[in-house]
Amino acid sequence: MKNSKSTRNPFCFLLIVISIGFVSCKQTPKDENLESTSTNKPFALYNHSTFVVKNVDSSVAFYHYVFEFDTIHFPFPYRENIRAKWMSTGNGGELHLGHFIGDTTTYSYPAHIGFTVSSMDTVLSRLKRLNYKLPEMENMPNGEKTIHITDIDGNNIHIIERKP
Repeated sequence: MKNSKSTRNPFCFLLIVISIGFVSCKQTPKDENLESTSTNKPFALYNHSTFVVKNVDSSVAFYHYVFEFDTIHFPFPYRENIRAKWMSTGNGGELHLGHFIGDTTTYSYPAHIGFTVSSMDTVLSRLKRLNYKLPEMENMPNGEKTIHITDIDGNNIHIIERKP
């Protein structure tokens, strides 16, 4: 009968410790263009989503009834060919709804997601490092800088620089 105290191989123990160390190490991006400089706080915050709908009043009623979202101020001048309503989703988020009126063959209003950032220059610098064709800068009615881009899969993104 063997002794209840078994002898342990120190080499196996060392291999297990090293393996655990490798598995628990933080993975870092291999492409320096994709490295993040953020610590605990995200650089971009969710701002809004925009949907093109068939009837804005019916859609507002639906989102109000199902989710209890309330309409909020629409800060832009109204356009002839689109009717829009904005709703608060809580915690600073918004849902923008719009439907087309009349002939809209020359007008596009794509569905998109919106983010606010603290520095538009940082976003533009990162896009440039990715060889992304830089978009045209615009200003919101309140003076905030804004751009529209697409991600690598063609999804529309609206980026707004927060005013300090």
